[in-house]
Amino acid sequence: MVAAFWLAVLMPPVFVQPFPQAPEVPAAIALATGQVSLQRPCYTLACLQAGWHRPAPPLPVRRNPFAMLRPLRAARDGLGVRATQRDWVASDGSNARFGARYGIEAIRDPDTEVRIEVGSGYRLQPYADDGIAHIGPVARGSLQWLQRVGDNARLVQQVRVETGPGDTFVRNSMALDITLMPNWTLRSSVDVRHHSATDDTATQGSLQLRYAF
Repeated sequence: MVAAFWLAVLMPPVFVQPFPQAPEVPAAIALATGQVSLQRPCYTLACLQAGWHRPAPPLPVRRNPFAMLRPLRAARDGLGVRATQRDWVASDGSNARFGARYGIEAIRDPDTEVRIEVGSGYRLQPYADDGIAHIGPVARGSLQWLQRVGDNARLVQQVRVETGPGDTFVRNSMALDITLMPNWTLRSSVDVRHHSATDDTATQGSLQLRYAF
């Protein structure tokens, strides 16, 4: 109030005349008490001192009816196991043959796994990539069996068959993996190949010491 009194005494009469916003009090008192402000109104999008008007509420956002829904996130805790795909469809091609196959994991548990694949294709080169001796359409199939033996051993067997015009090829592979140390594995394997067209059978055995990096 003291500042308003000195302002009323020393300032020109324009500060004594009341403002239209506060006609009942002198101009100096209206300014001192904050009833009137000399600050100019802001008409820009971004006002200094954050403006003096309440911002308008945002418009409601409408969801696109054609937008794809987001998949649900899997829970990180709680009961349940991670879901994995147990069947698949794949295609392959090379200079030797091309085709498609369907596979299924028939048995899956901590100690035993059994996978089966069947498919068809066309052979471009004879004998290549475990195939028959003729060029033409072929049918293929495979059976893979994995069996854990104790805590440090695993038995792996795979049978692959390809049949076509006048010939059938069969390959039977069996291997035993023994874990010697965390990164060292000893593998002993036997591989048998047979062609029905030539009635030829070849057997090969190997012993390998493997290191995993």
